[in-house]
Amino acid sequence: MLNVPACLPAGRAKALKNDFMIKNHLKTAWRNIIKNKVFSILNVVGLATGLLCSLLIYLWASDELAIDKYHKNIDLLYSVYQKQIFEGRIDAGYFTPALLYRELKNKIPEVDKASPMTWRDTRTFTVDDKIFRQEGFYVGEDYFEMFSYDFLEGTVLSAMDSPDNVAISEEMAQLFFGSAKNAIGKSILYENSRPLKISAVFKDASPASSKKGDFFLHWDIFLEEHSWATDITNSGPLTYIMLKENTDVTTVDAKIKDFLMPYRTEEDSNFTAELGLQPFGKSYLNNNFENGIISGGRIENVRIFGFIAFFVLLIACINFMNLASAGSLKRAKEVGVRKSLGAKKGSLISQFLGEALLLSFMSTLLALVLVALVLPLFNELAGKDLDLLRLSPLSWLSILGITLLTGFVSGSYPAFVLSSFKAIDIFKNNRNANASSRWIRKGLVVFQFALTIILISGMLITSRQIHFIQNENLGFDRHNVVLFLFQGDSTRTFTGLKQRALQLPGVESMSITDIGPMQFSNGFDDVVWTGKPENDPTIFKSMAVGSDFAKAWGTELLMGTDFSTNRVADNSGYILNETALKIMGLKDPIGKPLAMWGREGEIIGVMKDFPINTLKSTIPPLIIRNGEHLNRGAVLVRISPANGIQTVEALENLYTEIFPEVPFGHFFSDAWYDDMYRSETIFFKLSQYFSFMAIFISCLGLFGLVIFSAQLRVKEIGIRKVLGASVSKITRLLIKDFLKLVVVGIVIGLPVAWYFMDKWLTNYEYRVDMPWWAFGLAGSVVIAIALLTVSFKSISAAMTNPVKSLRTE
Repeated sequence: MLNVPACLPAGRAKALKNDFMIKNHLKTAWRNIIKNKVFSILNVVGLATGLLCSLLIYLWASDELAIDKYHKNIDLLYSVYQKQIFEGRIDAGYFTPALLYRELKNKIPEVDKASPMTWRDTRTFTVDDKIFRQEGFYVGEDYFEMFSYDFLEGTVLSAMDSPDNVAISEEMAQLFFGSAKNAIGKSILYENSRPLKISAVFKDASPASSKKGDFFLHWDIFLEEHSWATDITNSGPLTYIMLKENTDVTTVDAKIKDFLMPYRTEEDSNFTAELGLQPFGKSYLNNNFENGIISGGRIENVRIFGFIAFFVLLIACINFMNLASAGSLKRAKEVGVRKSLGAKKGSLISQFLGEALLLSFMSTLLALVLVALVLPLFNELAGKDLDLLRLSPLSWLSILGITLLTGFVSGSYPAFVLSSFKAIDIFKNNRNANASSRWIRKGLVVFQFALTIILISGMLITSRQIHFIQNENLGFDRHNVVLFLFQGDSTRTFTGLKQRALQLPGVESMSITDIGPMQFSNGFDDVVWTGKPENDPTIFKSMAVGSDFAKAWGTELLMGTDFSTNRVADNSGYILNETALKIMGLKDPIGKPLAMWGREGEIIGVMKDFPINTLKSTIPPLIIRNGEHLNRGAVLVRISPANGIQTVEALENLYTEIFPEVPFGHFFSDAWYDDMYRSETIFFKLSQYFSFMAIFISCLGLFGLVIFSAQLRVKEIGIRKVLGASVSKITRLLIKDFLKLVVVGIVIGLPVAWYFMDKWLTNYEYRVDMPWWAFGLAGSVVIAIALLTVSFKSISAAMTNPVKSLRTE
């Protein structure tokens, strides 16, 4: 008891009492931690593991949420998307006409600036003997006035003021000229044909940018290279606008909704094209469309991992509460004594919460050390560049908030329940004083393992879907295909390259496409076929391919033939995919006339559907035209799996011999394909690790409860052994109650896991059937791990010498 001199002012006396109380609580808390080392270690390790999981997810989610938010004009920037409707069919996305930006800027007063943009593309640049392929974009004149870039040389206004200008990154400037200063104003050869002036050099893109590129070319160049883009009824590129200050977005959205309809012809009376606006800052995370409405995207992964972080941390908190409430019988007499000596309920609550907060801070320190250790591996896995030292003050405050919240939640039950015990009940050893805590402990164990079974089931089904994406035949064989970009001239043609390449050992077939086999953006409706319904403006996709495309890409021809150099008629022939054939309704399509863009020909084949753009999107109708005489595009070479490295080296030598001035930049289609689904792979691997953490934390709690149960029943076990009970019988006695709780948790968790995973799989056009065995396996794994955890301590308790447990009697 602290004796405060009467002469001290009331405020000073109160402060001294508070200081004494805090020091006393800290001493008591530390003594209890030292006294109960096993439970303290279990609590700290469990909480630290939960916090480790939560902090990693917090860092990752914060980085994802920050993408594209750094632009100065972010509140005024909007992405334009298009929704096309015909007879109940809806197609929506960011594809827009290439000339839309000019029309919006000229005809919508609220639009201050506008810029089109292509998807990221690869182009060849040359300076003297330096030749490199770089990735970048085509953009409009206003682009750099809309989006924030740090210019090292040049200005925002001069960067895109001429079609002969190109803005390049600092890295590209160093690659070609040694520095940004040496690059400005210099000439650089674009695609071995067009000299361009370097008008600006900008700092390499921020890690928070979704538009990372080494160069930005003027939009007029794109229009010159793509004649289809000059027709405003054709769509493909992206369009961004910047509104004027204090503009009502709803008003502008209403104005542009039917903006494209006046450009359509009377033949399109059954067709509707609508435009909409989305804040640019939301486009990265919310880029999926469902029935013409923006519906999720990467934000789903952020939300899922947010729930995982919450659940894992909640499991850790449940462990703490369980172990604390389990130890309430040991602390009950302490509470009784304190209450008899005049301790108030508020004082007891603050003491127990203080203990929980102390453990929480210890766990946070341990978690931060673990985060620092595993962050390099996490960055490599997630493709991020996260760093604890770069966290903002707000982030550190958030971590402090998580620590305080964790401590409060973890310590709330023991604090409020223990402090509510009546002293007389405690000293009478009234069992009712702890009846409620037993039921709550059981409920928490059930809830804990229900969450665990949800995480494990989700991990198994995600694994199944990823395996399906990576290994199943989805309409084409992506393995053993080498791709590289090609640009010939009048004397160096693809035909000549193909003739020589096919003579190389290991080269099985070769073809060319005007775009990547899974990279489509522009759509069109200028298609005529026999029996086409009046005013049917179905939006088709198209690609030009060379002969032997089906063989090189590994897809199947269902009817007819592939393009061949031996048939002159194939020059005007077309190949349909299954979806296009179904829409056209042609029962015997081979030889039927078909016209596209006014080019008349006939259908020579029907190809099996293969994914276009992603496995999540519905396969659109595709018309493949003959591109054997393409002088520019992506070359596909199917090689034998034996001696693949030597075959690629031979291809590179041949290419370098024909095009000594252009680097041979190749890649394998399966690696490219896997990169398209990298986010799914990352999602699976992270969910796998976090699920293991959840299992580990749950087992820690279960282990602690078994220890407590064995300690509580030590005399009962001793008596049973004296009376002849075997070790196995006593072990089963200790195990069965815990396994019942685990099984109940599994029964509750499985239907929830089924519901959420079925909903997740609906995002994929190509998906596995819901594997029932995954739920059985998840349940079996949980039971097996729980059984091992419980058995370890149970057997140890059952083998204890009964003399030691009964000698005090």
